[in-house]
Amino acid sequence: MAVERNNHGYGVLAHLRDQEYENIFEQDGKLGWLTSAASRPAMIENMVAVFMAEPKLFHSPRLLQECRTFVRHPDGNPAAADGAHDDCVMAMAIALAVRRKDVGLGVKKRALQITSLTL
Repeated sequence: MAVERNNHGYGVLAHLRDQEYENIFEQDGKLGWLTSAASRPAMIENMVAVFMAEPKLFHSPRLLQECRTFVRHPDGNPAAADGAHDDCVMAMAIALAVRRKDVGLGVKKRALQITSLTL
């Protein structure tokens, strides 16, 4: 499980740790994924590349709707348009970035074959 450790993610990670959940993604010796000014553009670019290469993998109407309202703002920051949401877009970007790294706490490295990315 790849939990974003920014903001509210710390609470989720604490709960998972308390429940002794073992299959948590680890990055740089810390539980969870850190979305930063450096990692965010790469995550989004990776998602766009996967989407362009294999659009049939994406089935979630909610994700696809958020993709339609995911824009580049005047400051250059890609994010949801005013009044829209980008939670699914960012969740998918994190999932694909983690998959790309192919590591996890308590998980043996293995080849993954994606057949569907339905939310």
